[in-house]
Amino acid sequence: MSEAKPVRCQKCGKPLGYVTVLAKGLLGLQQPLQKVKLVAICMECSQKR
Repeated sequence: MSEAKPVRCQKCGKPLGYVTVLAKGLLGLQQPLQKVKLVAICMECSQKR
């Protein structure tokens, strides 16, 4: 099983929570995805334009 990774805002660095990304294969097996990019921005930074 893939472990949850802490996610922070990419603009201010505020901790947002934990994310686990799983890929479901043809046989129903769950495997962690490789080379996945998460873009995380908190609500405060997303409202500042």
